[in-house]
Amino acid sequence: MNKSKQLKSKRVEYNSGKVIWRPKWVEIDNSGQKIIRYGKNQATKTLADQFSKDKVDEFNHRDSLKLVSKDEAMTVGEFAETYWLKAERQQKVKNKSQIRTVIKFWKQIGLWDIKIEDVTASMMYKYLKTLSDRGLKPASIQNYKTEIRTLLDLAVSLGQTDRNVLTGIKNERRTQEQMERAERIFTDMQNTWTLDEIQVNLEKLRHIPRQTVEVKTKNGSYIQERSSTGNVPEILWYGRFLLGFYLGLRSGELLALKFNDFDFTNKEVLISKAIAKHTIQDQNGEIVGYVQEEDKVKRASYRVQSCPDLVLDYVKELAVHFDLLGIYKEDQYLFVNDKGFLLEIGYFRKNFVRIQKLVGIEKPWQSPKFTRHTSATVLAGLGWSSIDIANHLGHKNDRVTREYYIKQDQNRKHKMIESLTKGFKEEE
Repeated sequence: MNKSKQLKSKRVEYNSGKVIWRPKWVEIDNSGQKIIRYGKNQATKTLADQFSKDKVDEFNHRDSLKLVSKDEAMTVGEFAETYWLKAERQQKVKNKSQIRTVIKFWKQIGLWDIKIEDVTASMMYKYLKTLSDRGLKPASIQNYKTEIRTLLDLAVSLGQTDRNVLTGIKNERRTQEQMERAERIFTDMQNTWTLDEIQVNLEKLRHIPRQTVEVKTKNGSYIQERSSTGNVPEILWYGRFLLGFYLGLRSGELLALKFNDFDFTNKEVLISKAIAKHTIQDQNGEIVGYVQEEDKVKRASYRVQSCPDLVLDYVKELAVHFDLLGIYKEDQYLFVNDKGFLLEIGYFRKNFVRIQKLVGIEKPWQSPKFTRHTSATVLAGLGWSSIDIANHLGHKNDRVTREYYIKQDQNRKHKMIESLTKGFKEEE
């Protein structure tokens, strides 16, 4: 392999009698061509030789690491504008305002003007800590982290640096906000339903009472009964609770379910997509509206769920109901209005408590997420492991399951400690 090498320093003598020494060396470019280089004039031959030796060592070191030459080394900002913003991953990002916000922050903290090869792990730790100190939510910090990680990964590929210094850098274990969130979720778990309550409440949701309305006309008035759910079939409310609990799905995953996702022979359903809300921006980047779109779920959330007969019977019943309305198709979404249009992503959340009170549920859940939370909590109470439950919920690992979803059995913990003094485990 060709390498840069040192050449004899050139002696230069002026008419005045002054003598200087010019460092000289040869570099090899990517095509294998030799390029003669001259350095800054030095007062002695020793200094000139040392200058050229340093340049040769640096060039060979960069070449061994597959790095670009020193003159081609870019700052974070130069690289972002030249390569990163034009990369395929960045072009696919739908929320461009997120990228602009991240770039603005890089400029504020001075990262924009630092050479990529000079970025250190210590800088990355301070970077995440600054975001945390500013009160950003963990999800927002993760977005910032993702952007700098993708930039550094691309920089490694293009020879701007030999490693991604963000690898292994994590934000502080827990912020006050995270601890409060964990405590809030744990408190919420106290309101989960038992299996008996779930069965009773599901039956109540099958019979949503109609509203009685007085209609006034020129000739008087009369009483009219109207649906309490408007143009949304009442049967969908039973389905929202039923599928949310037995399948443990997120709201976006539920909305994305179609009839042809269900395999009635093997009693399974494929979870491969989710409905998400995306912003619409004008040419200046201003948000002018929102649109619901179907996205693929993350790799960890892609799964095949087993379906109990109760769920499959409901899907068949819903297909018959839609057929009577004239809106049934195999590729039809399950959660649509009576015209066949997909429900707005916030529909169930906005009406969640109202419908539960309407049917007489004594302990109404405050949010649709409780169907998923309760699914995890009940499974934990039945003795299933956090790993099994994580697979059921579509979590990447069981840390989130253990930390946020599974309610600890305090009575069981007390019995365990008491067994230390008694010397044996009582039969349950």
